[in-house]
Amino acid sequence: KDVPCSVRFRPAAARLVGRHRPPMALAASSALTYLGAKQIAEAGVAAAEKHGFKVTVAVCDTGGNVLALLRMDGAMPVSAEIAAAKAKSAVLFARETKLLEGSVNGDKSNGSERSALLSSGYVLMEGGIPIVDPAHGRIVGACGVSGVKPHEDAAVASAAVECLKTPSSKL
Repeated sequence: KDVPCSVRFRPAAARLVGRHRPPMALAASSALTYLGAKQIAEAGVAAAEKHGFKVTVAVCDTGGNVLALLRMDGAMPVSAEIAAAKAKSAVLFARETKLLEGSVNGDKSNGSERSALLSSGYVLMEGGIPIVDPAHGRIVGACGVSGVKPHEDAAVASAAVECLKTPSSKL
């Protein structure tokens, strides 16, 4: 006899009624979609065009896998690899790559230098920014930009991610 799914998994929970329940094994989350990634990448290109920049904008998911990548006409071919690596570094380290770059290139006397990261395959240069879902504050991806000066890359990435704060945007 077919039993509804909600009933099939209740017996263990039913035995715990009135007792302390163990923590959930799964947590609710959200994910960046292809359409959301495309929207962010396009917003980055629009921001770059306003300033006359020729850049590549890459957007990745929480695993560092590229969902969208746009290389503008005139951007150096290598900027595609660097933008994707900045996005991956930002999401996997859960912080802006500017902070990672500072820890590598910072003052050697303050103890924050992490020289080992230089050869680990991550790009620790300014221009990668995590994407945070405004609904719950969790990181759902990252945007990386390459093609101009580091602070300009970061400004374009920031403008790209800001597009999610508009009411019409969807992850």
